Amino acid sequence: MNGLAGPASPGGGPAEPDDLVAIVRRRAARTPENVAFSFMDFAADRAGRARAVDYETLDERARAIAATLRRTCAPGDRVAVTCPHGPGYVEAWLGCLYAGCVAVPLPGPERPGQAVRLRGVLADCAPSRVLTTTGVRADVEAALDGAPGAALDAVLCVDRVPTEAAADWSDPPRSPGDLAFLQYTSGSTREPVGVCVSHANLIANVRQIERQSEMDDRSVVVSWLPFFHDMGLISGIVLPLGVGAHAVLFTPMAFLQEPRRWLRLISDYRGTWTAGPDFAFELCVRRIAPDRRRDLDLSSLTGMTDGSEQVRSDGIGAFLDAFVPCGLDPVAVSPGYGLAEATLGVTSADRGAVIRAFDRAELTAGRARPAAPGGRPARELVSCGPPLPEVSVLIVDPDTGAELPPGRIGEVCASGPNITEGYWGRPDLTRAVFADSLAGRPGRWLRTGDMGFLRDGELYVTGRRKELVVVDGRNHAPADVESTVERAHAAIRPGGVAAFAVETADGEGLGVAVELRGGRLDEPVGVVADAVNAVLAAEHGLRAEELVFLRPGRLPRTTSGKIRRAECRTRFAAGGLDPLDSAVIAAVAADGMATDGMVTDGAADGAR
Repeated sequence: MNGLAGPASPGGGPAEPDDLVAIVRRRAARTPENVAFSFMDFAADRAGRARAVDYETLDERARAIAATLRRTCAPGDRVAVTCPHGPGYVEAWLGCLYAGCVAVPLPGPERPGQAVRLRGVLADCAPSRVLTTTGVRADVEAALDGAPGAALDAVLCVDRVPTEAAADWSDPPRSPGDLAFLQYTSGSTREPVGVCVSHANLIANVRQIERQSEMDDRSVVVSWLPFFHDMGLISGIVLPLGVGAHAVLFTPMAFLQEPRRWLRLISDYRGTWTAGPDFAFELCVRRIAPDRRRDLDLSSLTGMTDGSEQVRSDGIGAFLDAFVPCGLDPVAVSPGYGLAEATLGVTSADRGAVIRAFDRAELTAGRARPAAPGGRPARELVSCGPPLPEVSVLIVDPDTGAELPPGRIGEVCASGPNITEGYWGRPDLTRAVFADSLAGRPGRWLRTGDMGFLRDGELYVTGRRKELVVVDGRNHAPADVESTVERAHAAIRPGGVAAFAVETADGEGLGVAVELRGGRLDEPVGVVADAVNAVLAAEHGLRAEELVFLRPGRLPRTTSGKIRRAECRTRFAAGGLDPLDSAVIAAVAADGMATDGMVTDGAADGAR
């Protein structure tokens, strides 16, 4: 049913190499009327107005854009895609592949604060053309202004490309190792760099996810994730095309404005598979009141991946409590682990969310031992599941590269056909992150920089190596500390805490930056600080050497909304976090300036 296999070679030999272009072309020839995507427009109609795109139309538009590109671009040239989230984005991205060019998916220029990022990426990859749409052309040109080597005549509006141009298209030669696209990372620990994803990587990861999730051409995928992000691109565009599923898509902003739309579309379209970052599950619980859940029917879901950021046990539990009464099968909620350097997925739970409690003191010493009931403070961790088919996961000592036994915490490393070749124009970084063998095992290995351990063949992630806070020889994971601080006082904004290392006279200590939520602050700031240090002492044996309070949205974040802890530390050391004094704090609370949603420097961020 999946239609992924390429045509058999003459004489009944093995299937020919396949790629996404060949798959879409076959679907357009065999089932041209089948709907590939339904785009929901909530801007034009609050209830959502659907626009369906079938395979025949999608193929024709991709050929038209590709033929137009080939007039000025050669195979292998980079082509940036910076369109609004909609049909034009999908057509433009796919058109790059049809032309044999290397697509560079980027956020739309109308997104607040994106001009600087766009200029940086364009300077890094030097695209031959920039694809956008007429409505945002002026924004693109403004972003291009000042970008090294950029020319305004390089901008092509895909909505102005006549469909008749498709007749001029010819399929350029492609090999599995050719680059399909550059995925620029969100940059949670460093400046964004372009990951080189080949056609072979792309199809390998589609097949892996397809097999693990048992998707086929009867599946219905529902997604609001941004197309420029690896999770949104693969789960919203590539995976549905690869398996022939019907994808129901809408914009990140429409989700942030009303999270119920996500679950409403699953209910209405009988969605079978979806994915989202951990914050989205928590947002649904907070923003969908019990009386607005009653008419939701989530019984059609067989897979609901929770990934893109560390999965929190309390968030998973609250989501299941809220929506199992809506018919949601608890086994459908599947935490997973992945990253752009692996195309997308590395592991995924196949039996629902498994949550285990581990002795927190042992975790800080590098050992994963189950917590004793009623014993020392524990940390609940959510399993990210076993490796996807054809993927191997090793836990190694980050300093020596030696393999560690199950239950020991080390660096998570992965190998498989989905592991990419490295970073665009960064040979030194590529050599540092990728290896042709590891711990005596051959193969292309990715050193993820994430710390974790294996238990019963499943991966548990504890945090980023570079972000660990080392106090008295023990490794404290910032995510664990942040989760504790969030629960310390009602004035602290969920998702608005950053923990990082600071220098003290006695060595490394803990710094914490806290965004305050809306509502009235009835107690002095000192009371909130005391509550934070009391819970840190009780659960971690720590105290915050530095504790600062911020306005909502002041913590630096990536384009996908993850807190940039390293930048928090740098800004704090330079006095650039702009902490509030007690008078300002009281005014912020009284005026209700806090927002409930994802913000980056005060502006809504559609990825996280």
